[in-house]
Amino acid sequence: MKKTLLLFLSLFYSIMIIAQSDSTESVKPTFGVELDRKVSVAIIEEKVYRNIIVELDAADLGEIFSEGVKIIVKDAETGKRLYKKRFSKSYLYAFSNGTIQVGKGNALTQLILYKVDEYGIWALIIREKGIY
Repeated sequence: MKKTLLLFLSLFYSIMIIAQSDSTESVKPTFGVELDRKVSVAIIEEKVYRNIIVELDAADLGEIFSEGVKIIVKDAETGKRLYKKRFSKSYLYAFSNGTIQVGKGNALTQLILYKVDEYGIWALIIREKGIY
């Protein structure tokens, strides 16, 4: 119980730090990129998941039938799909510290994928209507 509480506190503390540090960094959207990450803790639409794999597919610029970013979340052990959604008219942004964000410009962030510590532990937050 203490471990979980400590992990969630560090998760939210990290979000606050990322939000403050990345707000000054200017990045452009990334197109035509596919990536996947093994994530230790994920909060998806207010449900908590552990040990998942997230796959992100940012459409190429000018693709008519697959605009936006497709997000697939799978259980790392079973491979069962837990979440699948295409955020149309959203873009993938990659920051110099390794943080990945999906959103609609500076106005709305729908996904944050970031490294919690130097040991390679990744955390993920997805909320279609925005992370506040």
